[in-house]
Amino acid sequence: MFIKLKFASWLLLAALLCSVVPASVSASAPDKPELEAFLDEFMNSKMKQYPVPGAVVSVVQGGQTVLMKGYGYANLEQKMAADPHKTIFRVGSISKSVTSTAVMQLVEEGKIDLHKDIKQYAPDLKLSYIDHSPITMHHLLTHTAGFCESIYAVGRDKDQQIPLEEAVKAGLPGLCRKPGEQIAYSNQGMSLAGYLVQKIEGKPFEEVIRDRLFKPLQMNHSSFHFEESDPNLAKSYSYENGNYKAAPYSYIHYLPSGALNSTAEDMTHFMIAHLQEGQYEGSRILSNKAAKLMHETQFTPNKSMPGMAYGFYERNQNGLRLIEHDGGIDGFESYMYLLPSERTGIFISTNSGEGINIIEQLIGAYLDRFYPDSHKVTQAANPTTVQELKSVEGYYVPNRAHLRGPFNFAQNLSAVHVKAVEDGVITMKDQRYLQIEPNLFRNESSQELIYVDREQHTLALSSIPTMIYERQNSPIYHPALNIGILLGLALIYPLQVIVALILGLIGLVRRKRVRIDWFSTLVSVLFIVYFLFVISTQELFVHRIPQWSFLLIYLPVFLVSVLIVRLLTSLVRKRRVTVLQYLFLAATAAFVIYLYSWSFFSI
Repeated sequence: MFIKLKFASWLLLAALLCSVVPASVSASAPDKPELEAFLDEFMNSKMKQYPVPGAVVSVVQGGQTVLMKGYGYANLEQKMAADPHKTIFRVGSISKSVTSTAVMQLVEEGKIDLHKDIKQYAPDLKLSYIDHSPITMHHLLTHTAGFCESIYAVGRDKDQQIPLEEAVKAGLPGLCRKPGEQIAYSNQGMSLAGYLVQKIEGKPFEEVIRDRLFKPLQMNHSSFHFEESDPNLAKSYSYENGNYKAAPYSYIHYLPSGALNSTAEDMTHFMIAHLQEGQYEGSRILSNKAAKLMHETQFTPNKSMPGMAYGFYERNQNGLRLIEHDGGIDGFESYMYLLPSERTGIFISTNSGEGINIIEQLIGAYLDRFYPDSHKVTQAANPTTVQELKSVEGYYVPNRAHLRGPFNFAQNLSAVHVKAVEDGVITMKDQRYLQIEPNLFRNESSQELIYVDREQHTLALSSIPTMIYERQNSPIYHPALNIGILLGLALIYPLQVIVALILGLIGLVRRKRVRIDWFSTLVSVLFIVYFLFVISTQELFVHRIPQWSFLLIYLPVFLVSVLIVRLLTSLVRKRRVTVLQYLFLAATAAFVIYLYSWSFFSI
C-alpha cells in the first residue's frame, strides 16, 4: 500500500511540474545529425525557391560549435564554394552588437556612464536637445535617442570615404522626439556610440574593436575594413531576368553601424562569448554582470512586447526569448539569433538580396521543428467593445519614416490601416488580431502581437521591435489622397510646358503670333528641374551634402516669390493679368505650402 501511495505521489508531483515548466523545457536542442539534416533540407529547398548563389550557417550549443556549413557559391565567376571557415561575408548591422559590446567594456571600466549626458565625452558635439533632455549612452544602445532618420551622406565609393569623426559630426540628423520616448532604429545613433568609444580610447574605432574583441575572441578573419582583392571575400549578386549580376561593394562612412566583415566561424566565437556571459576559451570580454545587463530588456513599449537590449533586440517565439540582430549591405543578408535559455546561437549569411527571405524564415522553421509552439490563442474574457476600439482606428506611420528632406513624403507608402471590426478584434493588412489583454492583440494565424497605446496614439508590432508606428490624427489623412494631391499639383508644370510648346508650334505653322505665358512656362521648367533634383538627392548626396544643394532645395520658395512679385508689379502698373495667371499663382502657392508641410525644404 505504501509503495502504491508513494508511486501515486510521484505521478502527482510529475504532473504538477509539467504544468508549471515552460514548453521549451520539454523540447531540447537537436543533436548534430538531426540539426544537419534539418539545415540541409531547409537550405537546399529555400535556395531553390529564392535565387541565392551562396550561404553559410553556423550553430553553437552549450559553449561549443556544433555545426558549420557552406551552401552554394561565394563567387560564381570563380566557382568558389561558400566556406564557413574562411569565406568573408559582409554582415551589415550585426556590427551594432559588436559596437555595443565594446561600449559595455568601457562601462565596466568606469569610462562611460550609461545614464550621463554623452556631451561630457565629446563636448564639441553639435546636438540641440529637446526641452534640455540629454541623450545618454543608454539611449544610443537602445535606439531611443530620438533621432530623425537620414538617408544622406552614408558613403559608398572607396575614394570618397571620410573618417568616422567627420561623418558623425557632419551627418547627425536632428531630433524628432525627446530621448527615451520611443524606439526608432538609428544608424547614425549607433555610429555616434562607436565614435565615443574611439574618442575615449584615443585611437581609431576599428583598432579598438580589434584589440578589445577580435584578438581575445580569436576572430582572425573579422574586421571593419576590407580589401576587394582579398581572395576569401564573397561577392554579392542581384538576380535579373534569370541571370545573376555581381553587385559593387560600398565603403560606408558609419563603420560602427554596418561595416563588419566576418566568417561564420568567427561569428561562433562571438556568439559563444555572449551565451557564456562574456567568456570564450579562457578569455573574458565582459564580466557576468555586464553581459547580463547587456542582454536584459532595457526598453520596451509594453511588458508583454519584445523590446531592446543593449545592441540586440528581442523576439518572443514558441515560448522562448531570443536576442538577435540582422544586417543587410550590398546585397548581403545576415542574421544572428541567440537563445540564452538554451545556450544556443545561430548565424546565417547569404550573398543575395533575396536571401532576406531565407534568413528570416530560418528561425521560425528551427523553432517549429525543435521547440514547437503549443499555445492556443485565447481571447480576453471581457474584450473591449467595438465602439471603444473605434478610438484606435486610423492610419499609422512608422517613426523611422520621418526623414530629413523630401523623402519624408515616402512615409505615405508605408502607412498601415487599423480598423475595429467587432468586440475585441481589430484588423491590419487584412489580418485579424484578437484582444488577449487590455490594448494587446494577437494575430489569429501567427504569433505576432500588436500593442496599441491609446494615450500616445502609437502602435507597436512584435515582429518589428526596432520602431513604433504613430497615428496620423488628421481626420482627412489618407495615403492615397496625399499621393494624389502631390501628383495632381506637380502635373501642372509639365502640362504648362507642353501647352506652351504646342501653342508655339501652332504659331510657327500658321505664321501667326500666339499669346503664350512664357514667364509661367519658365517657372514650370524650373519646377521640373526641382523635381528631378529631389528624386536624385539620395544618389547626389550619397557621400556628403554639398552647399550648393540648398539653392535648389529652396527653389520652389524662390519661384512662388517671383510669381507674387510679377503679379504685384502688373497690378501696380495696371497691366492685364489673366485668369490663368491668377490660377497658376494660386496653385503654385498651394503647392509650395503643401511641400513645406512635408519637410521638402530641409536636408
